[in-house]
Amino acid sequence: MTFDTLFTNPRGRTSRAQFIPALIVLLAVEVFYEFLVTGRNATWCLVVLLYPGTILLARRFHDMGRSAWPLIVPLVLMIAAFCIWLKLVSFGAQLDAAVPITALVVSAAFVLWGCVGGGQTETNRFGAPAA
Repeated sequence: MTFDTLFTNPRGRTSRAQFIPALIVLLAVEVFYEFLVTGRNATWCLVVLLYPGTILLARRFHDMGRSAWPLIVPLVLMIAAFCIWLKLVSFGAQLDAAVPITALVVSAAFVLWGCVGGGQTETNRFGAPAA
């Protein structure tokens, strides 16, 4: 499995055995930018990392025989959270505090689903099983 396949190509399937190591690499990159790069630059880098994370999870959902459309929920929540963190928008003090926490919880739930969900062993509408 190549970088292009895992992180930039939404078509196809990614098995759990491929998903977890790729997820660890993606999380390591996110931790690097969160703790070693400071200021708004780090936050913008994290915004850019939403794309490969979403693609990786979409491919995992395809392996489970599910559409990737439900990923729009955590994606929109994370974009709203980043807009709040970057001070591009404010929804009021209570929502400004609640949206980032909700985004992290919902995103973590989807990632956990990708980690524990069983893939389909047979060919499905998204292609042949991941090798």
